[in-house]
Amino acid sequence: MVQFLNSTQARGEIERIISNARYNMSMISPFIKINDDFISRITDACMSRNVNVVMVCREKDLNPIEREKLENIPNLALHFNERVHAKCFYNEDTMVITSLNLYNSSFGENREMGVLLKSTIEGDKEAFEEAKKEAQFILREFMSDTIQHKQKETISPPKPKNEIKSSDTITTHKQNKRKGSIIENIISEFIDSTSIYVPEAHCIHCGETIPYNLEAPYCPKCFRTWVKYKNDDYKEKYCFKCGKRKETSKRHPLCTTCDNKYT
Repeated sequence: MVQFLNSTQARGEIERIISNARYNMSMISPFIKINDDFISRITDACMSRNVNVVMVCREKDLNPIEREKLENIPNLALHFNERVHAKCFYNEDTMVITSLNLYNSSFGENREMGVLLKSTIEGDKEAFEEAKKEAQFILREFMSDTIQHKQKETISPPKPKNEIKSSDTITTHKQNKRKGSIIENIISEFIDSTSIYVPEAHCIHCGETIPYNLEAPYCPKCFRTWVKYKNDDYKEKYCFKCGKRKETSKRHPLCTTCDNKYT
């Protein structure tokens, strides 16, 4: 059942989300200015438990000192979306949606409200999944905006007609042909520059190589099969991390060896 949170309770639940994260954690907050205690908790999650953290905020409102602190945390990917206004914090099974920013004043003087969702509670599960989809959309929107921005920087505008030389006309076809590969390279460079995607992950049903996301351990084809039944404990054939034939499931996608090594 959805639980109401006041300011103090929301802060406490966000701390627990950080402390209890096993593999992945997402934090969406337009404004970020957090104290050293929160920085230490996030750093501990990333370094001690190898948790991957995605944080989304507004770039123009982020203090350079705060930005440097966050960028120095290993396994933390800091992204920017100037349109974001949502405040949402979640790990594998717990989520807080609140009016509270990751801002010192929000933790003290301001009066905030929020709700707590648990994916393990039947009454919360559907709302948890819907909210997570929206949070992932916010991140995809950021990626799309960044790629478009890089395209504008990389591909020069055409010359005015009166400046085009006769020698330029014979290269037009080649330029158009090359443009597609330029855009592909931009996308490839962008994906490589983020820590969201990690190689050597495998679909737990067929073993095919897929992007590293423990919340999505299936390739698109196998996921369409799984989603018909949505059984998190269905016995699968491959380890998500090492790709070896091991008994796994969506709930537990890692084999025993990888689970001990990376968690």
